[in-house]
Amino acid sequence: MVQHNSHAHSVNLLLILFPITQSSIVVSGVPTKSYRLPTEWIQPHTTVVNVASFKNVDEESLLKIPGVVYVPLVGKVTVAMLERNLVRLYEQFHSPDARHRQAAKDDKPWYGNALNLYTAVTVTLLVTLQLFRK
Repeated sequence: MVQHNSHAHSVNLLLILFPITQSSIVVSGVPTKSYRLPTEWIQPHTTVVNVASFKNVDEESLLKIPGVVYVPLVGKVTVAMLERNLVRLYEQFHSPDARHRQAAKDDKPWYGNALNLYTAVTVTLLVTLQLFRK
């Protein structure tokens, strides 16, 4: 029998629950059939995007929440691009090498260069247009 530390479990649940209940965009990408995003965590006027291969949300109860926009599935290319962008974000801003580079060039703008800024703005606009195209 497995013993669970209820205090640690409660802390972990709060670390997940608080950001979700405060977010206007929730992206679910849990790659298992058994996981379900609790719809009581979703606030009105939230956009919920499922990038997992499985439907991890009870769509019927989710759409009863006022103003919710739900994107049930995205394509494999979209998932690949999200993963690529996640890796790039880590490499550019959070890896140990990035921290050393940033410390060496604190006088430059936060976005690095014009190409990085253009890419970030373009991707943000495309994702926003796609979400609200519905």
